[in-house]
Amino acid sequence: MTSQNQNIEAILQSVRENQTYLNIWSAYKKIQGLELPVSKEKDSLNLAVIGSTTLEPLAACIDIKTRLDGFHVHTFVGGFNTWRQEALDLKSPLYKTETDVIVLSVDALSVLDQMFLANFVRTSEKERSTLEKELVNSVASVIEILEKNTTAIILVNNFIVPVFSPLGIVDNKQKIGLKQFFDNANIDLTERFTKSNRVFIVALDAVSSDFGKSRITNWNTWYRGSVPFSEEFTPILADEYLRYIRALKGRSKKCIVLDLDNTLWGGIIGEDGIEGIKLSNTSPGIEYVDFQRGLLSLYNRGVILAVCSKNNYDDAAKVFQEHPYQVLKEEHFAAMMINWQNKVANIAELAKEINIGIDSMVFFDDNPVERAQVSQAYPEIMVVDLPKNPRLYRKTLENLNVFDVLSLTKEDMERGEMYTGKRKREALERSAESIEDFLRTLDLQVKVQPVNDFDAPRVVQLIGKTNQFNLTTRRYTDAEVRQFREDKDAIVYSMAVSDKFGDEGVVGVAIAKIKEKEWWIDSFLMSCRVIGRSAETALLARIVKDARAAKAKRIFGEYIPTKKNPPAADLFERHGFDMTKEDGDNGTTWVLDLETSTVEVPDWIELQEE
Repeated sequence: MTSQNQNIEAILQSVRENQTYLNIWSAYKKIQGLELPVSKEKDSLNLAVIGSTTLEPLAACIDIKTRLDGFHVHTFVGGFNTWRQEALDLKSPLYKTETDVIVLSVDALSVLDQMFLANFVRTSEKERSTLEKELVNSVASVIEILEKNTTAIILVNNFIVPVFSPLGIVDNKQKIGLKQFFDNANIDLTERFTKSNRVFIVALDAVSSDFGKSRITNWNTWYRGSVPFSEEFTPILADEYLRYIRALKGRSKKCIVLDLDNTLWGGIIGEDGIEGIKLSNTSPGIEYVDFQRGLLSLYNRGVILAVCSKNNYDDAAKVFQEHPYQVLKEEHFAAMMINWQNKVANIAELAKEINIGIDSMVFFDDNPVERAQVSQAYPEIMVVDLPKNPRLYRKTLENLNVFDVLSLTKEDMERGEMYTGKRKREALERSAESIEDFLRTLDLQVKVQPVNDFDAPRVVQLIGKTNQFNLTTRRYTDAEVRQFREDKDAIVYSMAVSDKFGDEGVVGVAIAKIKEKEWWIDSFLMSCRVIGRSAETALLARIVKDARAAKAKRIFGEYIPTKKNPPAADLFERHGFDMTKEDGDNGTTWVLDLETSTVEVPDWIELQEE
């Protein structure tokens, strides 16, 4: 760690345990005083905050919150109400660095005429409709300029629907009352960018409602300095922006690990029996049923569920199989460790069985001793401080906000069924005499093709979050992937895998760059779900085939080691590439002579090409 990073960490430590606005502001000012250069480290983030009010308090909270999450941040803060100028002027500091995230923070009343509220009662329905469209068009036109001139994801707040209306209690009797005016504007703004993969409308109105709209503004700082949000609300709003940054950088959690007794149901199954545990449609019991419903909703969007419980397996299995109010069944869980072993060891086994990183896990357990042991052994696991009152379980779950993705794909929604297929494959593998015999019984089909518009969101998602089988761990945004697709000297491949146990969907990505008679594999990655089925060989074989068809003489590949990607370390060596360069922690470079060598598709794989 450099001395500069040590200084930053020391500053952050002062705010880590007490994330008040004043502590955050103090840390931000100290770090900005270090005059940090733009970071080129792997976890770097270039952030820009522009908008219509005084922006630095919000920028400070997003900056520090992001640093606390492990990122090296460079933050550009636009001037007061200069958001249009910042976007239009291509020589603006906004465009001097390759920005990853742009926060566009716009207050509706700063865009509308100053007399908007005062004259609202006297405006006609047609005038109100026109003003609403002008408001949305004013913001949308700037968003479109940013989208055109950057590769960043653009986070735009929606408009706060006011509690007060000059129309009083008959506001909702108007076809377009003040509240309906802002509701319509929010709907129009959202619909305008529904199909954009880089523009996200941040639900400021919902976050404000949850916090309390009467408390989101400090009128002293608003009138004195045009600071739109109070010291209490600004850090909470920053957390909402952080959700998008985590998702962009592949930092979202993937798996919930659950205890059983007094967590998934009330009581102890080994002592109370199936009739005595608390699971029902009334209290006590409905609290646990409702918690399970919340877990099921996350499962249905792709979050992995697992069990880690000290129990007799047969007793616990009986609940999953027979209890009439048990919402979650055995098939909803990717893996179960139900035994009397130490939970720390069991969690390690779960990670190995599911094939995910420990840092992807969130642990739920009612026992504070078990939580402390897991937290001490694995600081990278999010250990939830589960409340003593089970009526707060679902609320605790819903408030986590750590499972976000920037797009919801078919593969996400079918992930649960995919893990059911995984268990069936493992049972078959245990009965097979050899790995080749096992693979031949799977009826493996691998489809490799240049990425199409339908698969592009999934490809971007895989690039952003795949860690274990990822040779270079280069992260590319939607805009950058689109640039590769449009470049005649690059090809972006997607790989889909299916077998007799189910369709895994798109699980692999490769990006090849073409330099005259040489091809370079810039990125090569594959979901951990299909490791061990030789799918990577089929993907590499397609790249080699295309390179040979293009009369290329050599194809190069790189391996850049990380803590998580050893499973990919021997890919090129296994497929006949020769090492041409070894640079310690910076990795190795490999080459395949296409005039004398090739890569063949295994005979147990049916390769489909388009």
